[in-house]
Amino acid sequence: LVGVDREACALYKQALDRRLPPELSTVVYTSAHNDDELLARYRVGEDEEARIRKAFVKVGENPKILIVTEKLLTGFDAPILYCMYLDKPMRDHTLLQAIARVNRPYEAEAGVAKPAGLVVDFVGIFEKLEKALAFDSDEVSGVIENLDVLKSRFAALMKGETEEYLGLCKGPIDDKAVERAIDFFVDREARERFFMLFRELETLYEILSPDVFLRPYVEDYGRLTVLYQLLLNAFRKHGPPIYDVAKKTEMLVRELAQNFGPGGTLPAVPLDEQTLEALKKDRPDAGRVINLGRAIATGAFEGEESDSYLFPIGERAEVVLESFEDRQLTTQDALAELARLLAEFLEARRQRKDSGLARNAFAIYWLLRQASAPDAEKVATEIDALFGQFPNYDANVQEKRALKAKIYKILLPAVGKERMVELAERIVTLGRK
Repeated sequence: LVGVDREACALYKQALDRRLPPELSTVVYTSAHNDDELLARYRVGEDEEARIRKAFVKVGENPKILIVTEKLLTGFDAPILYCMYLDKPMRDHTLLQAIARVNRPYEAEAGVAKPAGLVVDFVGIFEKLEKALAFDSDEVSGVIENLDVLKSRFAALMKGETEEYLGLCKGPIDDKAVERAIDFFVDREARERFFMLFRELETLYEILSPDVFLRPYVEDYGRLTVLYQLLLNAFRKHGPPIYDVAKKTEMLVRELAQNFGPGGTLPAVPLDEQTLEALKKDRPDAGRVINLGRAIATGAFEGEESDSYLFPIGERAEVVLESFEDRQLTTQDALAELARLLAEFLEARRQRKDSGLARNAFAIYWLLRQASAPDAEKVATEIDALFGQFPNYDANVQEKRALKAKIYKILLPAVGKERMVELAERIVTLGRK
């Protein structure tokens, strides 16, 4: 809160204390030896000012409001600062620096918390901004925008470019809606165009909310957010479902979720023989490719029976999806590749149960089997026993080197010198449970 002078700052502090807990706000200005009673009441020493500077930039600490007139106005680095209430005439570099100070981007642990700053102008500086700022208009453009400009841009986007996307998410976000969206956005360039549009809308929404101007657009914007989240989850690499939206947008989606349906996820694909049989009969389509590829990757990396022997299958499923998205594979070819991977996935899982091998030994066995190594089960058991001799191999370079040397001795007669090094490296990096 920028007051016109020190007395104004003191009076603002008194007024705020009548309406808010006193610890929320602090006055910071330069004191003088002949200050009157009002100004002296809010005198701050150097040590206390240093404490205030540190506390203000931390989430959850007080003060939340700094009342200043010169100090901390332009030379104080506080990216967390969101809003400046401006009740002091300023010009040129001083004004531009003050605006830049509040306009610093800020990212919290949970994501972007502040896409822009807000200046509330009590003295009319922004009505005659060209006179207040003696710079070329190009220097100011993009740094300072009136809210009316942002509202016009938001409305233009919502009434224009979003039309084709809103058609994809009318009605409940059920399995059919998910499949429609995936079919539409299989092309990577189409997704990127939508992502760019949505991120601009999101930034504008975060700045403008909760302005009543947004009321006619809230439902459609909420649907676009669900569509955005659905696409992130459908086309993501393996990992948990993503909820990658800013705070106000997230709150809106939670409020509207009961109307739109859960959204954001693909219908589950069971990884079993029935699915494998269905693939031979059903018509191939883009949605089925994406859904099956994600299911195989997720099952390999994160499923209940996930284990390192399945990781290569999950990795190859993701490669198929990338090739499909880049149009290097047709829908039919991609689905055929995924069907082969699903068959391999089921066979690996079945053999794991029937083998009698410990899980780490089986992971090595399966890798050797894929490499057509002779006596794979016997070799895998011998190699698995070596890891007990080097419990810190993953953090100790010397232990890892010694472990590899012993693995080489076992692999050399089984697979030969040329393949020995590559297989040993893959075995060491398998990961153990």
